[in-house]
Amino acid sequence: MIAYRLDLKEGNVIGDEYCIVKKIGTGSYGDVYLVNSRHGYCALKILRLFDVLPDNHDNMIKYFKQEYETAKMPGECFVHSLEYSEIKGNPCFTMEYCSNGDLVKFVGKNTALLPNLARDILIGLHDLHSGGKIHRDLKPENVLIRENRRAALTDFGVVGNKDPNKRLSRSIFRKKQKFGTPLYMAPEMNDLKGGGVTYLPTIDIWSFGVMMHELLTFGSFPFGNPQDEAELPEYHIKAKAEIWNRQYLCEFPYGREWLPIIERCLKADYQERYQNVIDIMKDVEPLAGTSSSCYQIDRPSRSASISRIVITQGMDLGKTYKLYDLLEGKGRMIRVGRNDKNDIVLKVDPDGDTYLSRYHLTIERSRDGHYWTVKDGQWMKELREWGSSTNGTYLNASPVTSEGQRLYTGDIITAGEYKLKIE
Repeated sequence: MIAYRLDLKEGNVIGDEYCIVKKIGTGSYGDVYLVNSRHGYCALKILRLFDVLPDNHDNMIKYFKQEYETAKMPGECFVHSLEYSEIKGNPCFTMEYCSNGDLVKFVGKNTALLPNLARDILIGLHDLHSGGKIHRDLKPENVLIRENRRAALTDFGVVGNKDPNKRLSRSIFRKKQKFGTPLYMAPEMNDLKGGGVTYLPTIDIWSFGVMMHELLTFGSFPFGNPQDEAELPEYHIKAKAEIWNRQYLCEFPYGREWLPIIERCLKADYQERYQNVIDIMKDVEPLAGTSSSCYQIDRPSRSASISRIVITQGMDLGKTYKLYDLLEGKGRMIRVGRNDKNDIVLKVDPDGDTYLSRYHLTIERSRDGHYWTVKDGQWMKELREWGSSTNGTYLNASPVTSEGQRLYTGDIITAGEYKLKIE
């Protein structure tokens, strides 16, 4: 597919469908316009494929579509996508328009409203995590404010920036601060020793803590305010050592009340952080000055009667595997990993880093057929011993051992950059 250069201006009409009102955002490879359509005002996001080398087109389109599909997930605190199309070979999609802009305007302002905005953000993260995904790029620019003052998450694709290392040079277009995304990264995302990082919800929880600190302190970050890439290593060293000025936070309105929440979000060891956003909501609720139980989000009933696995994050997004079909003639074990000998082969980018082991995990049916378990690693027939994965297997963000844990509908298995939902 040939992508032709676009030079869209105010008043341009696209395909008799959208009239450009103005440009409202831009990024590494994408632009966002406010447009008027037959449905009213909406936002049009365009992937500038003409700026991308042809060899990278397929991957860019894939992740752009992934962002579109993620934004179609049900959830009251998402900026929802509407229609997918293309303009002169450049993929695009429309999404709802949030007239109050992004959360940046709340940096250091209206901090009394933060508990309610935080609650919306956490509800959005809960829905995202329950759907087997994580955001990976949570920051004020990616939280939009609707006309009714409710917050909603956006930008689920990190377009063109799948590799965390590539985000280091990404400008977020603030005069005060040249580098955005790295300052919200959890320590484990910057520590690639031992094969890489496994993406767990605790990555988003760290980013939430950084963002709340920034909003309360007129734009200051907990571990310093680097002005260029050369200062980033010191920032990350402090983050890993949990060196930050808690008293400074307490000098701002509501800072003392937020301190215990932010402090727990910013634990360098992800296992010491909040493990899910519902627990954060329980602590945020009193700050909102209401006794409502908004954190008691309805959870679907869980059943041990499972039948399939769906890839909800990673390559082959949406691919479904029927467990009993995989077991046919093979006993009780289903092997999962990046080696072609596995029953479920999780593909990896040959030119990028991967956090998957060749023989990563095992899904096993019980002898009586009443339940299934997931185990980290696999039985290595040649060595006659059990081999563990390099980076671990996680069930609902908790580590799984070779002893295994039972599976229920709605569970999320994390293996490296992949998330697998049990249905």
